[in-house]
Amino acid sequence: MSAMMTVAGGDDAAPSLLALARQRREPWWAFLGGLFVVALGAVLIAILLLKAPQWLRLEPALKRSEALRAIFELLVMLGSVAASLLPLALALRWLHGRPLRSVISPVPGLDLGLAARSALLWGGLVLLTVIVSGLIDVAHGEPFAPGGQPWPQVLAFATATAWMVLLQVTAEEALFRGYISQGLYALTGNAWASALPVAALFACLHTQSWSNGVWDQRALYFIISLLLSAVTTKAGRLEAAIGIHLGQNLTAIYVMGVLGAPFPSLLGVGAPEGKPAGVEDVAAVLVTMGVVCGLYWYLGVRRGWVVRQRPVL
Repeated sequence: MSAMMTVAGGDDAAPSLLALARQRREPWWAFLGGLFVVALGAVLIAILLLKAPQWLRLEPALKRSEALRAIFELLVMLGSVAASLLPLALALRWLHGRPLRSVISPVPGLDLGLAARSALLWGGLVLLTVIVSGLIDVAHGEPFAPGGQPWPQVLAFATATAWMVLLQVTAEEALFRGYISQGLYALTGNAWASALPVAALFACLHTQSWSNGVWDQRALYFIISLLLSAVTTKAGRLEAAIGIHLGQNLTAIYVMGVLGAPFPSLLGVGAPEGKPAGVEDVAAVLVTMGVVCGLYWYLGVRRGWVVRQRPVL
C-alpha cells in the first residue's frame, strides 16, 4: 500500500487512516501504553456502572419494573463499552498528541451519510437472512410467528436505548478498526497483518463462553471483523465500518433479541452463547456470511451504494 491513498473521482486527494498511521511513525510503546490506559479505564468505568444502582438507590425501582430493569441492564452493558471512548481519547491525547477524531476520519468532520448508508444496507441484508430462515422453517413444517414483546414496547425500549448502541459500536470500531488496527499497520505496513489479529481478538472478546462449543458465533465475529477491516481500508475512514456494526447490533438487539426465538437467522444473530455448535452450524454461518458479505461488497463498494469515493492504492 502506498504511503498516500487518493480519492477516485474526488476533487482533492485525501490520505486514508492507514496511510496516516504509517506517516506518523509513532513508537510501538505508545500504542501499548494506550491499550493499557483503555483497558484500565474500561474496567474502572464498568465497576462504577455496576455499582450505580446501589449508590443511586435504584434497586427497589428496578425490582418492581421488569421493563425498567431491562432498559437499565442494556444501558449498563452497552455503556461500559461506550465509555471506553473516554480513556481512548485520553490515551490519544497524552501519548500521541492527537484527538479521538484521528482514529475515525483522516480529515476534520464525520461523514454521517456514509455511516447511515452502510447501516441501512447491512441491516437490510441481515433482515433478509431472517426472511430466508423463516421460509426454510416453514418449508420444514415449523412455525414462523413473531414472539416476545409487542411492538409498542419494543419501540419504547429502542427509543430509550438505541442512542447507547450508537455510542457502543462507535467505541468498538474506534478501538479495533481504529486504534489497534492503525497501530499494527504502523508497525507492519500490511493490511492483512493488521486485520487478522484484530479479527481474532474481536472474536475472543465477543464469545465469553469458552467452555462451550460456540464456534458458529466465533466464525461470525471473525468474518465480520475482516469485512469491517476491508471496508475501512477501502473507504479510508471508519464511518462505513461503524454503519455495518450499527446495523448488525440494532438487528440483533431489537429483532432477534427483543422479539424472541421465533425469529430465526442464518447468521446466528441473537443466538445464546451457551448453545453447542456442530459442524453444520459453523458451515451455515460461513456460507451465509460469505453470501451476505459478498452482497454488501458488491452493492456497497463495487456499485458505490455506500463507499462512493474509493481509495486508490
